[in-house]
Amino acid sequence: MLAFYFFLLVFCTFGPDVLIWLKFTEDPNLLIASIWFLPSLIIIASWFAVRKGFHHVAAVRLIFGGMLCFTFPKIAFLMTYWFLGTQIAFYLALGIVACVLYGLIWGWRRVVVKNITIYSPNLPASFDGYRILQLSDFHLGTYPAKTHFVSKVVDICNSLQCDLGVFTGDLVNNNPSEVNPYRSDLKRLQCKDGFYSIWGNHDYCLTGNDRSEKNILANQKKLYHMESQLGWHQLMNEHVTLERGGERIQLIGVENAGAAPFPNKCNLQDAMGDIPLSDYKILLSHDPHHWRKEALQDDIQLMLAGHTHAGQLKIGKFTFARFAFKEWGGLYHTGNQQLYVSYGIGGSFPFRLGAWPEIAVLTLRRKPSSI
Repeated sequence: MLAFYFFLLVFCTFGPDVLIWLKFTEDPNLLIASIWFLPSLIIIASWFAVRKGFHHVAAVRLIFGGMLCFTFPKIAFLMTYWFLGTQIAFYLALGIVACVLYGLIWGWRRVVVKNITIYSPNLPASFDGYRILQLSDFHLGTYPAKTHFVSKVVDICNSLQCDLGVFTGDLVNNNPSEVNPYRSDLKRLQCKDGFYSIWGNHDYCLTGNDRSEKNILANQKKLYHMESQLGWHQLMNEHVTLERGGERIQLIGVENAGAAPFPNKCNLQDAMGDIPLSDYKILLSHDPHHWRKEALQDDIQLMLAGHTHAGQLKIGKFTFARFAFKEWGGLYHTGNQQLYVSYGIGGSFPFRLGAWPEIAVLTLRRKPSSI
């Protein structure tokens, strides 16, 4: 499988390079050739570095940024050239590069607040109109140094004055130290009934350069301590009861329920404990796959997830996230059970186009759903 991915990467990067070079170059020049093929060489070298355990944000940026800025425009140029000619192909490739540069420079900063209404006949009357702020997938290690982006996100969140705040995983990429530059900003997050969080697959710190068991456990302990210092209540396969007007709803949080190579530490039954079957239940689970795997069978009225980033690239209804997730972004329902998948705030590298960074505000309403 590894050999297949390597072959695919080489084919997608050097293939267009060679075809364009042979078609449009009459007098080969070593210097020009070196410049022309250099981006693909950097992409391949970065891929090797990551495969060898060098999990540095620069390597990831070079892989994805290089493919977006160079590989995809070249592929688009060739496909268009064969059908529509050189001029249209050139302008299309140039347009793709311009869009990619927008996503790399400004798109990842373009925060969108989404307002979603969740209807349920099971919601206690006292919670009608209850507003939940959902954040997901900060991936703090991705951002450039000295960015004010996190502070901007916190300011927007606090201005919304929601009743409850939740974070559905992936605070960091590889290491708890990524939180350090943003501690004071994240501490400022305020919601009336508190702020609760769960862990995503990256929060287990399994992809750093030192992957010894001792270092991994130490990093997990540090991250738990850091989130606690932020004032966030971490739900690690447990639940908390929220009360209002003598009525209650249950907020349940599970550890990561994803697939290998990341751990599956989810235990929904332990998390639910002795919650009465009739109670309205909100489940925080990082990976939306968990909805079909387990949440639907356990009478969970609402599940909140993240993880997909909506592919960080969305053009109309197209996103690469569709190839990996049946539920990749937005609101889904089966009967009176609903799932909301956040596009998240950050990502594996600082890029967003169409799938803009998202702050979700979910308003609960006691009303039979017509959907």
